[in-house]
Amino acid sequence: MNNAILSAEFQDYLKSIEHEDFKKIVLKKSPFELISSSEIAQQLKGIQVSKSKFPTLYKTENIFFPPSINLEQASSEATANYKASLIEGNTLIDLTAGFGIDTMAFAKRFSEVYHIEQNTELSEIVKNNTSILSPNVKVYSTSFRDFFDQHSTLKFDVIYLDPARRNSGGRKFILEDLEPNILEWIPTFFEKSNKILIKLSPLLDISSTLQQVNHITEIHIVALKNEVKDFLIVLDKNQIYDNPIIKAINLESNQTDFQFNYNDEIDAIATYGSVSQYIYEPNVAILKTGAFKLISERFNIQKLHQNTHLYTSSEIINNFPGKVYKIEEQITNPKKEILKMKANMLVKNFNQPIDVIKKKFKIIDGGLTTLIFTQSIDGFHILKTSRI
Repeated sequence: MNNAILSAEFQDYLKSIEHEDFKKIVLKKSPFELISSSEIAQQLKGIQVSKSKFPTLYKTENIFFPPSINLEQASSEATANYKASLIEGNTLIDLTAGFGIDTMAFAKRFSEVYHIEQNTELSEIVKNNTSILSPNVKVYSTSFRDFFDQHSTLKFDVIYLDPARRNSGGRKFILEDLEPNILEWIPTFFEKSNKILIKLSPLLDISSTLQQVNHITEIHIVALKNEVKDFLIVLDKNQIYDNPIIKAINLESNQTDFQFNYNDEIDAIATYGSVSQYIYEPNVAILKTGAFKLISERFNIQKLHQNTHLYTSSEIINNFPGKVYKIEEQITNPKKEILKMKANMLVKNFNQPIDVIKKKFKIIDGGLTTLIFTQSIDGFHILKTSRI
């Protein structure tokens, strides 16, 4: 970590070039003897990324930003704050802490937080940033294995970890592909704490995760602006629970959270119907939970088809947690009616993929119209709709 970057002169310079292209900065000669052009570009990119991803860092002086890969891998501040809202206590240890965005969120709710990171340079960066924003964070540059060996008597109210994803060689992603392998380590973690919060890959399946991991009491699927970011599981040593709470959240939207117990979807009964006046598309977090029958039951709307995760009703549901479309007309002669149309496209359980349809009808992206290509219990449909 180059401490010259924290000098007042350099920090003022960074503010003056905030809106420049960091890629071009690399090609220019550095105006600072102790700071390279690549280091300037790194800090400039950090500022630009932080404006939307880590707004607290953006507003804080003397923050040191890490290389691009660490910026990309770090949680957003919004998802970090959501994680922190799920747990409470006095002491927490973050075993795979990285750039420390999650750690700093936890530090708002815990008296003492341990940041464990093997990368020495990254640990130094975090130590600088937490000294400004989260002085109750203790930073250790080591592996959690070595930390446990060196501090064998320490116990924690909560253990948090975000395991790395090993390359699975093109096969389906499974829990055993994580590093560390949580299936092997959970018993050890429970010797240190009664509660564990783990961030998993959104590629993992909820049902198979429940079959492999005991003590799961809560599952949270967290989307940010309708893009799934986190698959979180909460484990409680004192409970073996086969019907956990499942919650779908779409942060930075006006959509309500969708919560149920795992068995609710198993017991739910969906109704199926023909295309009516409105079409509903659940947000991506709900779709990830697999609550396809429960959506129909809870909102009293009809599912178009067993394999079509779109729903319909004759009257609008105003509080639906997803996108709502009003059908303007059903297209019966697409070669004539939608050829070269400017429209957005939604393709669900149709007999042709989106790229083929787009090329076939020369559809131009954009506009206020959404063309929905889908299948109902009556067959295939092309629906011209407007988004509500």
